[in-house]
Amino acid sequence: MNNLKKIMAAGAAALTLGVGVASTAQAQALTTPYVDSLDWKITNAAQQGRISWSEARDLRRELRSVHDLAWRNQTGQINRWQYRRLESTVRHVESRVSRYANNRGYDRYGEGYGAWRR
Repeated sequence: MNNLKKIMAAGAAALTLGVGVASTAQAQALTTPYVDSLDWKITNAAQQGRISWSEARDLRRELRSVHDLAWRNQTGQINRWQYRRLESTVRHVESRVSRYANNRGYDRYGEGYGAWRR
């Protein structure tokens, strides 16, 4: 029984360490270079027709609103609610830009390219 407790304690410690490492790695990804790379992805998605130019403009506006937060995160001066705002905005922009994963491009009627074939 004593060995089981030791194994469970070691497993819990490893899990705790893994969660800490994952959140540290995630926090490092939300930096100004990454936010700037999302701006390029927005332009690329608009050029390829995956999103509209008006949506690209709106997404850029969202990114500009959190660019300072990305800098604060990069320098370690961010608080919890600012980090949550940065993370949710970046997640939203990523999801809108990566719409190509399900092979849906922009269409003014919201049906995606090739909808007329269905």
